[in-house]
Amino acid sequence: MAFDQPLIDGLRRRLRSARLRHRILLAFALLLLLTHGAALVINRLLDDRAQDLLTAHRLGPAMAAAVEAADRALSDGVPAGPDLAVPQSTKFDSTDLLVQWRPPGSPPLPTGWALTPVPQAPRPLLVAAERAMPPPLPVPSSTLALALSALSEHLAAQLRDARVYAPLGGGGGAAADAGWLEFSSHRHWRARTTPFGLLMGGVTAVGLAVALLLWLTGRLVHPLEALAAQATRPDDRLHPRPLPEDGPEEVAAIVRAFNRTRGVLRDMMEGRTHLLAAISHDLRTPATRLRLRAEYVEDEILRAKMMADIDEMAAMVTATLEFLSDDVLREDVEVVAFASLLQSLCDDYADTGSPVSYQEPPPLQFTAVRTIFGGGGPTPDRFDQPRPLRLSGRPSSLRRAFANLIDNALKYGGRAYVSVDADSAEIIVDVCDDGPGIPDSELQNVFKPFVRLEGSRNRKTGGSGLGLSIVKSIIEAHQGRIELSNRPDGGLRVRVTLPRML
Repeated sequence: MAFDQPLIDGLRRRLRSARLRHRILLAFALLLLLTHGAALVINRLLDDRAQDLLTAHRLGPAMAAAVEAADRALSDGVPAGPDLAVPQSTKFDSTDLLVQWRPPGSPPLPTGWALTPVPQAPRPLLVAAERAMPPPLPVPSSTLALALSALSEHLAAQLRDARVYAPLGGGGGAAADAGWLEFSSHRHWRARTTPFGLLMGGVTAVGLAVALLLWLTGRLVHPLEALAAQATRPDDRLHPRPLPEDGPEEVAAIVRAFNRTRGVLRDMMEGRTHLLAAISHDLRTPATRLRLRAEYVEDEILRAKMMADIDEMAAMVTATLEFLSDDVLREDVEVVAFASLLQSLCDDYADTGSPVSYQEPPPLQFTAVRTIFGGGGPTPDRFDQPRPLRLSGRPSSLRRAFANLIDNALKYGGRAYVSVDADSAEIIVDVCDDGPGIPDSELQNVFKPFVRLEGSRNRKTGGSGLGLSIVKSIIEAHQGRIELSNRPDGGLRVRVTLPRML
């Protein structure tokens, strides 16, 4: 059968864009259909079984009539044999009750079957069934019809194949003088669903209902989960782009509102940034005029103080412009050879005589597998080549961030120790110094703009309090983390963790 692919694609799109209320209604309808269908099937099975037991009970009079007719025929001198006249009840067909004559001797039974006498029956009766089947119950009845009715109902309740034998000619036990009447019922005395099978069927139906419920719940919340995943994707700041406006109408409306709100916030931030950048840029002109006029001050001490204030103001303007610039978002993202970038930065400082040391990432180690040809050993092997650590990011912004960290270490600690380590997901960089460190209560405050600490890290050492703020904004734009801690042997440790995002 050929399917119209455009029609199927159209239906698929309509289902994806259907309202959540419609999806919920459809889920409830399917769940109700499954549960009510399972209940109807179970009720039908139970009703059929009750009806079978009732019908099996009515087999007793027909079986008794057949035995009595066979006895009368033998009393009238009719020879025993297949032609013995045994009336078949008009109420039942051969599937309900089949009556056959069997010759004297032990009746032929299938493999694994056994003959069991019926206790307390009005006349000798035998039941043929599997050996594992429970023995027949006593049937203390005054008439043969009642005894056979109770026996038939008991066999129908066992849900297994069985036969009933009545000896003719006054014989009993393992043989009969005139043979046997064999009663079988392919409808009632047959193997079919047991109570355990019904229980397993119910458990299966409940399992299907639970599975369907879980699947429908997943389908209902999938658009919201996809929206949450898109809104919190780790590379959103590296690759800022609007969220896709698809899915149910309610979710699409939320996405449109989210995109509009984010656009408004972005425009507000850009407007504020451009305004402050313009103000900071315009401050350079009066600062330059003040510098020129300060040159004409005859008092050297006053002139030196004025020039220091002008230099500090110019440094603040420059730092503010650098902090407010959005180059970190304008720069293209590329695969950066991070270890080479960091080593070249440290080499540039070392070439100028700054005490900066760089510890390259440790080599990879592996354990060789011992084979019949040798190899392996008690100590792990290692690669001799340097590790070319790579990540996805903006190289100029990363270089600026670590340059600020090294400048701070040199300015406040005298030396800078840079070390790198990495695994398959992250790159970890430690920048340490030999300075006095930072009080634990101030470790988080130093990331705030224009915050300078007293003591060794104050205005006298230069700076405007924007260095760590710039570093933090760059690291967070790369979905990284920056942490400050005091070293046990003195000095500050700045740990930067960057995800590779390759």
